[in-house]
Order: sequence, then C-alpha cells, then structure tokens
Amino acid sequence: MADEESREAGGEGKRRGLGYEDLSMNVVPASATAEPSEAGRRAGGLSLVVTAVVVAAVIVVLGTRLISNAHPGQEAEQRLRERLRGLAVWQSGTLLEARYLAGDRLRIGFSPRLSAAKEDERERMRSATKQVMSVLIEERPDRNLYIEGYQGDAKIVQAEYRRKSTLIGPAGEQLPDITVRVEGDPEGGMGQAYGRSARSPAGK
Repeated sequence: MADEESREAGGEGKRRGLGYEDLSMNVVPASATAEPSEAGRRAGGLSLVVTAVVVAAVIVVLGTRLISNAHPGQEAEQRLRERLRGLAVWQSGTLLEARYLAGDRLRIGFSPRLSAAKEDERERMRSATKQVMSVLIEERPDRNLYIEGYQGDAKIVQAEYRRKSTLIGPAGEQLPDITVRVEGDPEGGMGQAYGRSARSPAGK
C-alpha cells in the first residue's frame, strides 16, 4: 500500500514537473530593442544641419535689415536739414521740420496754416513732399524710402519711393517712382498718387 502511494506521488511529481517545463517553454522572449540604422542617423543629422542653416540665414537677413534701417545719426540728419533749408518750400514756411525715424524713413512737419481741405494747398504739400523725397533719394541711395508728413500730431501725408521701378513721363522720360498720398484727396483719405504715369521696371 505504501509502495503504491509512493509510486503515485512520484508520478504526480513527474507530471507536475512536466507541466512547469511546458510552461517555461512557452515564455515569450523579451523583444530586442532595434538600434537606429545608419541611414536613419544620417537623415537625422542632415535635418539638424538644414535647420541650423535656415535659422542662421534668417538671423543674417533680419540683422542686415535692422542695420540698414538703423538711424543714420545726427550728422546725417543735420546734413539733410541743411539741404532742405535751401528749398523754396522750406523757406516759404510750408515745411517746418524734418527728422529721421529710421534709415529708410523720414518724418516732416507742415505748417499749421495749410488746410488739407483745399485742393491747391494739398497740391503744395504733395509737391513739397516730392521735393523732400528727391533729396532723400540722394542722401539714402539704393533703398526703398518712406516719408510721413504731419501737421501737429495728425498724419496727413504718406509717401513712398520704389528704387527698382520708374515712372514714364508724358514725353517718355524716366522719372523716379514716387507715390504721395495726401489726406482729403478726392479718392478719399490719402488716396491720391503723385502723377499718373505708367510704371515700368527699372534695370538692375
């Protein structure tokens, strides 16, 4: 009887042992972590280089623009004023002040006696602004230029010069592309351009 129990216990142990072995054989091995391929590493490196180059180019462009538009300094401003004082529009009191806002932008002040509601006085302001712009083009060459005209604290004139474009005059002559808008023009609020000649691209 004891022998039978011993044999049964031994058989049960073997069965249990086989069960554990079977289970251990079914364990799924841990997944191996795949290392990035050489091509993937190269693509990532190239992407970083391209990004760095683009960022550097943007910084250079912005830096150059800021430098080129920096205030030209008191000496340049004084030289410009001296030239403007020789103009009849300054001597007559149409213009009262001129100062740089940036390297490509000038603020001028008009006499408070002028009225933008009167067509002939708007034309005086337009003509005066164009004369100032002609001087500014010589003082600040090779760039687009802008003038803001004020009467007190009110902006009443805006002007722009496009250096890569020209106007064709009535006789076919080439003129600088200067646009002047004066508050109160018939088109409504700074809508009148100086001259109505067709534009043509200027040679580089």
